[in-house]
Amino acid sequence: MTEKLLARASEKLHVVPGENLWVNVDVLMTNDITGPGAIGVFKREFGENAKVC
Repeated sequence: MTEKLLARASEKLHVVPGENLWVNVDVLMTNDITGPGAIGVFKREFGENAKVC
């Protein structure tokens, strides 16, 4: 099931475990431990003005 969801979000026919993907997401959840690092990568990749809602 997870592979099907990730394949759809990455616009691929299929994906395999261990594959690195760029996916379109509609909701992102994080926590206090990993959030700051993930938001830092987000801003580095998409710019300081990118929105995290």
